[in-house]
Amino acid sequence: MDNVIDLKKELYIALQDSSEIVLYNAKLRDRYEKQEKKINREREQWDRDRKKWGKKLGGANTEIQKLRTHDLELIDEARCLQIENANKDISLAKSKAENDIKSKKIKSLESMIKILEGKLSSAQKDVILIQSDSSKKETEITSLKSKIAELENIKSKLEKAKPRDYVSSKVNELECLKSETISKPIVGGDDEKNITKSDNISLGSTDLSKYFIRRKNMDQTEKTDGNILTYTNDEITELSKNDTEANSKVSNETSISKISEDNMSTLIESNSQMRPGPEALPLPAVASTLMSPLSAYIFLILFIISVMWFVRCTWGLERKSDRFWDIWIG
Repeated sequence: MDNVIDLKKELYIALQDSSEIVLYNAKLRDRYEKQEKKINREREQWDRDRKKWGKKLGGANTEIQKLRTHDLELIDEARCLQIENANKDISLAKSKAENDIKSKKIKSLESMIKILEGKLSSAQKDVILIQSDSSKKETEITSLKSKIAELENIKSKLEKAKPRDYVSSKVNELECLKSETISKPIVGGDDEKNITKSDNISLGSTDLSKYFIRRKNMDQTEKTDGNILTYTNDEITELSKNDTEANSKVSNETSISKISEDNMSTLIESNSQMRPGPEALPLPAVASTLMSPLSAYIFLILFIISVMWFVRCTWGLERKSDRFWDIWIG
């Protein structure tokens, strides 16, 4: 009985212990479930946080990549800017060199312009002098023509009014006066005086005076030609005007000499009609026929010189223009 009671007590105690164990186990299970739920919540939170941090890290990576690409772009831009700066420095150096060359060219052109202005002023002065000389010579030519006309009028009046012997003496006097007026120097403007006899001058002496006058004109044309040949390289405009003036001088002088020869031939023919004889031969006509080839040679030489001068001037101008063009381009 005692054993049964003991067994019952032990069973009761065991049952109480088992109920306590069950309760404790239930508590433990509840606690475990709570902890598991908590752990799951924390895990979910961790997952969420991890996802957030992953997203943030992904954004940071993209930003880092963007920053890297931006850095590369900035590096490329810096290199491009360095290259552009180097090119600008090179272009500035080239422009400075070109500006120096152009400034030198401008200075040389200014000096050339000053030289050409000086030459132009000297040429203008020479032209003014030539014009003044030509005006003086024209006045002298007109005065000579007026004197010749007066002499012809006097001759016609004397032929009408006086007898033949008196007319022949007056004709000789008129020839002397005409030789004196014609023998005055026209070209050059010097003050030489031609001395002739005033009473009885033969026809041969008048012809010799004409020959000397023409010889002087030939020497003066040769001097003008020498001046043309010496100044061809320097003063182009002056040369052209000098050449035209020289040609006009020679033409005027030859016209004056022809007029004087014609007038003298008319005087001598009239005198020969009044006084026929072997002394009244038309010697001025013979002299004019002898001098016509010489005048033709003079005009031919002047024409050749003018053609050579024109060709040389045009060639020199072309060379100078080509030289200026090469200097301006180079």
